[in-house]
Parts: sequence; structure tokens; C-alpha cells
Amino acid sequence: MPSNFPTFEGMRHWETPFGPVYAGDQALQAFDTWLETHRASYSQVLILTDESVHVACIPYVLGSLAHLGESSILEVEAGEASKSLEVMNHLWMALLENGADRQSLLISIGGGVVTDLGGFLAATYMRGLDHVLIPTSLLGMVDAAMGGKTGINVGGFKNLAGTFSASRGIYADPKLLQTLPEAHWRAGWAECVKHAYLQGAPLWQQIQSITDLSHVVDFLPALMEAKITRIQSDPRERGLARKALNLGHSVGHAAEAGMGTGLLHGDAVALGLWIEFHIAQSMGLCSAIHMSEMQVLIDRWWPNHWVLPKDVSERLRGDKKNHAGAIRMALPGAPGAPVTLTEVSAIHLQSALAAYASH
Repeated sequence: MPSNFPTFEGMRHWETPFGPVYAGDQALQAFDTWLETHRASYSQVLILTDESVHVACIPYVLGSLAHLGESSILEVEAGEASKSLEVMNHLWMALLENGADRQSLLISIGGGVVTDLGGFLAATYMRGLDHVLIPTSLLGMVDAAMGGKTGINVGGFKNLAGTFSASRGIYADPKLLQTLPEAHWRAGWAECVKHAYLQGAPLWQQIQSITDLSHVVDFLPALMEAKITRIQSDPRERGLARKALNLGHSVGHAAEAGMGTGLLHGDAVALGLWIEFHIAQSMGLCSAIHMSEMQVLIDRWWPNHWVLPKDVSERLRGDKKNHAGAIRMALPGAPGAPVTLTEVSAIHLQSALAAYASH
């Protein structure tokens, strides 16, 4: 846990096509106010969480919700392995056994795995339950919980089955980050780095100067807004505004799927950023200076490099940006500039993978 943990007082609020977002030390109070008005309209409340968050965060969250009433808790194992069809089948049946109907409310409390699972569960059980998200990780707050994307992994491919699904609200209380293990701070940091580069000055310069990851909380509203702005302008990823958020994710998802539980999502995004910036520079889309800025930052926070699985190239075939069998990536230009969605040749890909392996 970082020392001298900061937070930001008050609350920020944004409206998005996938539900309102509230962030700040009054976020749970805002949710409790919502419950005061709406709780009586639900037949029951079910809470989805994982075993780690259950211990670290659930007592604080439930203690903040005076109007929650009775609820049942569904618990999954922590980690990416829970984003599976097997676990989803177990959760569908658990809802049924708990008597959940279409008038039930599902609350997902956890990191990106839990919010992805919960979103898909809420969207598909009996064709849809109302859903509320309370992210407890940095990655969840700045990225995974926002934007309506849900999904599970199938056949070794990331998020092969999923939906866009609206929620009744996302409530992010930075105090929940006090329980976050160091490795998960770093994993969330990768998404912060990505958002800051896409946003450009001054956020990109500010993020590069951070030396203590707890200080990222000072920039949490700006980082959340960087994603929310893109969601508002391109809700279903039809154009480049939201596709830009896939920066680092093409290679990152392929590596993550190939390495399984040995690689956190954010760590996969970090190595994906390193490699995709190399590809962008070799294709003339990104300057050597900007490539170096990103790669130096990644190497500073991730000094130990991973040995990539041999089937990374093959796993890229399952990426959702591909078209007509060709591998396509959202590649960077300058900080704050639009990305370029472009086909990537095997030569450029293999060159970048080799550069990462040898540096």
C-alpha cells in the first residue's frame, strides 16, 4: 500500500451513453442516495466480487450503503482465469438458484475482471438485469469499468464473447485503492500512461514526472475524463476516437492470452505499448523521439521484460480490429494526435517483437 495515500475531496460526475460516472470520496454516498430512491423497486440485490476484494473492500463498501438492504454475495476466484464460459455458466445458475429475476439488481465490486464478468452477466441473464459497478482497482477506475464493454475469454482469445451494455451507474471511490497490491497499481498505471499519451499536453508531461504511483490519484479525474470524452464521441467504437483506446492492446491481448495467469492485463498493455510504438516508428507514423519517450517510461516502471509466447502472431488473428484476415492496429502519432488504424505486415511485427526481446 502506498504511504501518505492521497484522495480528492468532493465528487466529479459525467454522463456517458453507458451510464453516469461518479468519482471522488463522496461517490459511495451518491450511490447510497440513489439506493434510497430506487432500492424498493428491486426484488433483490446481488453482489458480484472476487475472493480478494471480498476481504479487502466489501466491509467498507457495505458499511457506506445504509440503504442497501438485504443482499446476496456471489464470489469468484481472483484473476483473469475467472473470465471464462465455465465461470459464467456457474454465475448464471447461481443467479437462478438465488431466485434472481429481471427486477433484480446486480452490483459488481472489484477490478477489471469482476466488472467485465458482471457486465456480461447482467447483460445476458434473462436478457438483462440492471447493473451498477464499483471499481476497486486503478485499472478499473480509469478504464475497465467505464464504456459499457463486457466480455469473457473463449478458446484462448481475449474478450471473444461480449457485449456493449449500459449500467445504472459507475461509482469510483479512490479510498478503495488503499487496499490495492503494488503489482496491481503498476498494472493500472499502464492504462494511465496510454490515456495520458492520447490526451497529449499537459497530461502526458505530468504523467512522465510521477515517481510515486499513489500520486496518480491526483490525476484520476483527468485520466477518467480522457477516456470518457472518447466514449461520448464514439460510443460503439465505429470511428477512430474510441479505437484509439486500443493502443497497446493488440499485442498486449495476444501476449496476455498466450501467457495466461502469468501476466496481468496492465502489464500486457505495457509491453504492447513498447512494441506497438516500435511498429509505429518503423512505419513512419511516430517519431523516434516520441517512441523513445514511451519506451523509456515503460522500461522505468517495468524493468523486467517478459519472454513472449511463440504464438503471439497467431493470437493476433483474433483481434477485433482485423479486417478481411489482415492484422490491423491502432498505432500512435504524436502525443494528443489521432491514431492511425492500419494493416501491419509480418515484417514490421516480427521486427518489433525481436527488438523487444533483445533490448
